[in-house]
Amino acid sequence: MSRVRRSHGGPDEGSWDDSEEPLVPEVDLHGKRPEEALRHLARELHAARHRRLRTVLVITGQGLGNALQKPILRGKVEEWLLGEQGRRLGVEGFERTSRGGALLVRLAGSGSNG
Repeated sequence: MSRVRRSHGGPDEGSWDDSEEPLVPEVDLHGKRPEEALRHLARELHAARHRRLRTVLVITGQGLGNALQKPILRGKVEEWLLGEQGRRLGVEGFERTSRGGALLVRLAGSGSNG
């Protein structure tokens, strides 16, 4: 799990703020097949819960690099997060960020952001 600075989504949504904001753990699924990506995501969310983290940035990519030019991985990840597996791992919700190429996932728990 790597770490990234929190995006503040100002006028240029892709810009990153260099302030003293807390860092958010990152799980990069970009380029993985859906089955492999979901297994990796389950392991990473389990680790995040163990570390008592409240948010994780899950990078799926925008989905424009496949033959259909459609976001396949993001849809499968969103469905998984909303399903039984996601609930079991403490997923409370998520929001799309980075122009749809990532999901900021909120986890249940009493810990801080790292």
